[in-house]
Amino acid sequence: MWKKIFLIFFIIFIPAVSSSGCSSFNKDKPSGNKNIVIAVSVIGETHDWPVGVSWYAEEEVKDIAAENGWSYEFKVAADANEQSGQIINLINKKVSCIIMLPMDGASLKTAAMAVQDAGIPLVIFDREIPDFAPSATVKGDNAGIGIQTADIFNGMFPDGTKVLEVMGDTSTVPQQRTDGYDETIHDNFTKEQVGYTGWRRDDSRKLFEDWVDKHSQAEIDRVGAIFTHDDEIALGILDALDSYKADKNFPKTFDRLKAIAGSAGSQEMYRRIKSEEKYTIFSLTYSPKMVKKAIRVGESIIKGEEYEEMTIIPTEEVTKRNVDKYIDVNSPY
Repeated sequence: MWKKIFLIFFIIFIPAVSSSGCSSFNKDKPSGNKNIVIAVSVIGETHDWPVGVSWYAEEEVKDIAAENGWSYEFKVAADANEQSGQIINLINKKVSCIIMLPMDGASLKTAAMAVQDAGIPLVIFDREIPDFAPSATVKGDNAGIGIQTADIFNGMFPDGTKVLEVMGDTSTVPQQRTDGYDETIHDNFTKEQVGYTGWRRDDSRKLFEDWVDKHSQAEIDRVGAIFTHDDEIALGILDALDSYKADKNFPKTFDRLKAIAGSAGSQEMYRRIKSEEKYTIFSLTYSPKMVKKAIRVGESIIKGEEYEEMTIIPTEEVTKRNVDKYIDVNSPY
């Protein structure tokens, strides 16, 4: 088996991509299609984005199993312990390949190593496992989200401004977004990290409201933009701003706040971008539909076909100018 690390920027809406470097997996395949089992492990409804992932993942693994005459396993875990147990169970069933969205990379490392020790190919989706090399990784361009957000802010605020950063969690995903932003933003900007939300809308709203309560009008007026790690986080902040606006007795204003950045691909966020009149709201795509690519990589591994070890799906900017292109009434997310 020969290997060459190859980074390919795969656009999710285009089914075919070309590559000049890939790998193949030499694990002995089961003798008949009925013995082949492709397995998918995803996380539960910690927030809305995994709901979309689960919907697309189940749809895709069913399609692949039907196309090839295989069996499939589809597992959804409420927490890291449950997911670890499910992975061990899949190992014991001797499945042919596992595609996993880890609840938390560090917490799932032992289970991932057990998959590897069992000789079962493992495709990691979205959240990477530290100091671990799976058969393949498929993820969105997290650094690109931070870079593009900073580029937009640089253009909007040539003299700089203060930015509030409202984060997702402590996994690799938000850290990469923060790093991309920090490397790109101009020196005349300042940034305050407000805290972690666990990707939850209500937690984001409370975090922002607590920040507002603790800061004076003069301090609020220094903030020109808010960089959030997810559309749900941005929507939580917008919920707070809407509530403040509706309360005629609320003493503080947000007249200097100009821009709010999100990411993911929430249809509610897209509708808000379309209707918003006061703030410049934009979102960088990070579609749950990317999981379909990860499962297709697993299919290629099972078939002994060449595959990319690292697939990074680029992000696209969604603004009032082009949002109609992204609104989809049939989207599960």
